[in-house]
Amino acid sequence: MSYLVLARKWRPETFADVVGQRHVVVTLEAAVTSDRLAHAYLFAGPRGVGKTTIARILAKALNCEQGPTPSPCGKCDACREISSGKSLDVIEIDGASNRRIEDARGIRETVQYAPLSGRTKIYIIDEAHMLTREAFNALLKTLEEPPPHVVFILATTEPNRIPDTILSRCQRFDFHRIATPEIEERLREIARSEEIEIDPAALRLVATRADGSMRDAESLLDQLISVGGGSIDVDSVVDVLGIPDSEIFFALSDAVADGDVAGTLKALEKALDAGFDPRDLIDGLLEHLRNLLIVRTAPDPERLVGRIEEYRSRDGSSSTLGEDDLIRLVHIATEAASNVRWSTQPGVLVEMALVRMARLPRTVAIDEIVRSFSGGASGTGTTEGRAGPRGRRMERSQPGAAPRTQTSAAAGRGKARAGRSHDVVAGRGEARPDGPAEPSWERVVSAVRSRKPGLAASLAESAARWGGDEELVVHIENGSPFHRDQLLDGNNMGILREAADEVLGRRVRIRLEFSSAAPRTKAEETGANEPVAEKRPVGGDPMVERIVEVFDGSVTETSDGE
Repeated sequence: MSYLVLARKWRPETFADVVGQRHVVVTLEAAVTSDRLAHAYLFAGPRGVGKTTIARILAKALNCEQGPTPSPCGKCDACREISSGKSLDVIEIDGASNRRIEDARGIRETVQYAPLSGRTKIYIIDEAHMLTREAFNALLKTLEEPPPHVVFILATTEPNRIPDTILSRCQRFDFHRIATPEIEERLREIARSEEIEIDPAALRLVATRADGSMRDAESLLDQLISVGGGSIDVDSVVDVLGIPDSEIFFALSDAVADGDVAGTLKALEKALDAGFDPRDLIDGLLEHLRNLLIVRTAPDPERLVGRIEEYRSRDGSSSTLGEDDLIRLVHIATEAASNVRWSTQPGVLVEMALVRMARLPRTVAIDEIVRSFSGGASGTGTTEGRAGPRGRRMERSQPGAAPRTQTSAAAGRGKARAGRSHDVVAGRGEARPDGPAEPSWERVVSAVRSRKPGLAASLAESAARWGGDEELVVHIENGSPFHRDQLLDGNNMGILREAADEVLGRRVRIRLEFSSAAPRTKAEETGANEPVAEKRPVGGDPMVERIVEVFDGSVTETSDGE
């Protein structure tokens, strides 16, 4: 059989021909030029990215009649023998089938012999991670101190399975997946040389399908040429490679965007009836959702998405999905694609994933939610929104504005209480015309809850208002002695002040105000409430109103009979 597949016919013969591994090529060329070659190399990376190819090129660079040279001629006997795999000085060993300790001992015995015709004897061990631990141990000494005429090159797709004792004796190179545009350009060059007419969209689809492997891309192109002859278009790529039609994925994403569970399952059933595997469908849907996101966000999606025209011209429900929605859908599809690999019921997992997608509520930006609430003012006054910390919006109360009252639920209860509010409202402390924006007390309590839920429970029956001079007055209604002790604790006051500073974006003075109906705490009865700067009665019943002022961690307690 005289035909030579494209992957072998177009295998790079020099460092200059290598695609996508410049960091490896530059280093090896410099090492050959400066005569600073290591005695052992480890080439690690995915399949089909050039590990064995570069190992052979390095062997030619060392044994070329014009070398050692970073640019082997490719015409001398040594170069031609290495390219054809017939050189007796370049020993290629399959680690999967020569993995026993006896095989390693054989290498250790033959390594002492000088090369037959070249300058250097090169051992290329492919799939080196398949060697047994005993075989690795037998190679340790030889790998660390080989004869001066020997170079070892270990190639592996799973470097994590190589023992550390071996890794420490090798100079390691990590090979990367080849970028899709680079694969596409290489395939275009091959097609031009082979006189094959191929649609650019089809070329991009093949390059994307290769998933970073040049060998896979060349094999796919070989397969397409066998079927399509001298002309290849997108439809032939879809048919030959068994790629589900894009209409299937648009139907699925449109149904998901509409929240139509029944329509989503119907589209899936249609695809399965057409003979597509559930694993291929979820993989294709994941790529489809990714393409929708890339087209919407990337500055040059043409380089990243195949069949870009379909995504730009398509006007369906899928186009209404927001970026955050697409990210959430991609997460669900990724999880499903991972799970179906090992499932005996992949179809069920795909169905459940699509149901989750269709039932997923749409995301709404926080700014939009806040804007919907702050669009109009309550009462007779007017409000003016301004940007707060982290993009939040706050309201500014104008002089004379009526207090805005909302209902809130007490902790542990679902009953609404009219006339109570966790929002800060204008109170007896008149708001200055140029005063600070009124914060939301609910957000302060929420920030406290994220730090210490028990302390937030003590604030469940609280409301707040602005006093004068950057003072925030927090009113505690009928607080229990336990809750009052919690609030009067210096550490807890620090947490409350920190939460208020975070929400408001500045430092404020906080004053706690307790209802007259609140009983005295044990600490107050014994005078042991610390830290207390001053305690003085002022006419009438000293418990008419208890006020605690907190600022910068200090606590002062006074009584006021007014």
